[in-house]
Parts: sequence; C-alpha cells; structure tokens
Amino acid sequence: MDTFTTFAENWFVLSLLIGVALLIFGGNMLVDGGIAVAKHFGVSALVIGLTVVAFSTSSPELALNVIAVMNGNGELAIGNIFGSNIANLGLVLGIGALICKLPVTGQVVRIEFPILIAATTVVSALTYFATDLKLWHACVFIAMFVIAMWNWFRLGKSKSSVIAGETEALTDCETHSVWIGCLLLAGGLFLLGIGGKLTEIGAVTAATKLGISQLVIGVTIVAIATSLPEVVTTVIAAQKGHPDLAVGNVVGSNLFNMLFVLPISLFFGSITVPSDIWVYLIAMCTITAVAYICAFNKRVKPIEGGVLLTLYAVFLITLVLLNT
Repeated sequence: MDTFTTFAENWFVLSLLIGVALLIFGGNMLVDGGIAVAKHFGVSALVIGLTVVAFSTSSPELALNVIAVMNGNGELAIGNIFGSNIANLGLVLGIGALICKLPVTGQVVRIEFPILIAATTVVSALTYFATDLKLWHACVFIAMFVIAMWNWFRLGKSKSSVIAGETEALTDCETHSVWIGCLLLAGGLFLLGIGGKLTEIGAVTAATKLGISQLVIGVTIVAIATSLPEVVTTVIAAQKGHPDLAVGNVVGSNLFNMLFVLPISLFFGSITVPSDIWVYLIAMCTITAVAYICAFNKRVKPIEGGVLLTLYAVFLITLVLLNT
C-alpha cells in the first residue's frame, strides 16, 4: 500500500486523471446496474432518478469523501460535497436544459425541490455556525435523509408522467437482466473505491505543490470530476426522452450528497469547517433557489439553462479572484 501511495504521489497528475476516469467509468456501471435492477421491480422514472440513479451518480463523492476523511483531508471532503451540489445545478442541469427543454413534473416542483431547499438551508446553517462537523451533525442529516427516503418510496409504484402522450424510451441498460445489473453495481463500487483513492492522492498532492487550499481543489477540480457521472446521465436521459430521470437525478444527487454522503463521511472522523466556507454556502443556496425558480413553469428552458451555466461561471471566476 505504501508503494502504491508513493507512486501515486510522484505521478500525481496521472493519478488524478486515472482516478477521475475510474470514477466516471465506475459511476456509469452503477447507473446501468441500478436502472436495470430498479426497472426489474417496476419503479417509475422519477423515483429511479431520485433514488437509484442519484445514489449511483453520488457514489464517486462518497468514495472520495470517506477516503479523504480517513486520511485527515476534511477540507477536500467538504469542498467536494458543496462544490458537487453547485456543479449539479449550474453545470449539469444547465447543460441538460441547453440540449433540450427539460419538462419538470408537478411532483418535483411541489415536493422535491422544496425538500432540497429545506435541506440546503439546514445543512448550510449548521455548517456555517460550526467549528467542526461532528457525529451529532451526522445524526441530524441522516434523520432528514430518512424523511426524504420515506417520501420517495411512498411514490415507488406511482406512474410518473411529465407531458401527455410521452412514451417510454428504452435505454441499453434496461435490457440487462437483474443479475447482470447486480454485477454492474458490484463492479462499479470496486472501481469507485480505487478511483476515489487515486483522485484523493492526486488532488491533495496537486494542492500542496501549487500552494492551493484543499477546499478550493475540492470545490473545483474534484467536484467537477465527481459530477461528470451526473452530466452523462442527465444528457443521455434528456436525449432519450427521460426528463423525469434527468431532473430527478440532479435533485436526488444533491440530497444524497448533503444528507447521506456527508454524514457517512462524518462517521469516519470529524471535519474542520474552513473559515471561508461562507462563500461556498452562499453560492450553493443561491443557485438552488434560482434552479427552483426556473422549474416553476414546469419546464427548464435553454435560456434558463444558460442562466444556470452563467451563475456557475461567475462562481468559478469569484473563486479565482478570491484566491489570487
């Protein structure tokens, strides 16, 4: 293990690239396997997006965060969580809306987005007023996660419909048997473990050599890298006529990141909250509120996708200016 770590540190750029590639490939395997298993049990597209696919595409964040916290790199972990949530709404949802007008179900507008806003507000407030995120914070987040999960499983057998006459488009992963789906899930988790370790070593080493804080690396490079599975899933879902899956993936992934990935990470150690965390919390709350407003008319249009992408670009530029 020491030889592996030394090699990864010496070749940190290669480690970062390979790690990101494994995270993306492993995440895609989890998506394919997750949808195959969920479809086998006849669950609607919205619920699949909110649960199975959202968890699958959040797995890179989970793998990276657990490893980072265990190694004492809490800033990288917390930066990855908040950075991924900002990227999901600004980058992922923005790109999806640019490619096609994303229909949004009334269920998402009435219930899922308000839950996301409530969770974002609570997590942001507790993080801002804390010096360290500890086990009791994890318990609060997990309790909120259980409430969200209860709501999702309550919808489990209901039929999701976005626009009248919409037909279900079959994806390649839906043709897999349930057993192949399970194998894809297992293989994806294995690749995510290795990819998470390589990405963590590469990112921390790069931050040290470049004199950049782990928080900034986590919010930018690592967050974008671990959000790539969401980008792929949202784009494919939008193109193949699964808008519920596309939007549900983004909303569900953000909830998983805050209410599952973050508290699970805290079970492996406390996380010291950086003094400048307020910048990232304001950005996350703002872009969440704007995305909710864009979904009011039950369709995220290309121009609104452009607004979300612009906000994300402004956020990245602000980071560069603050750290110059």
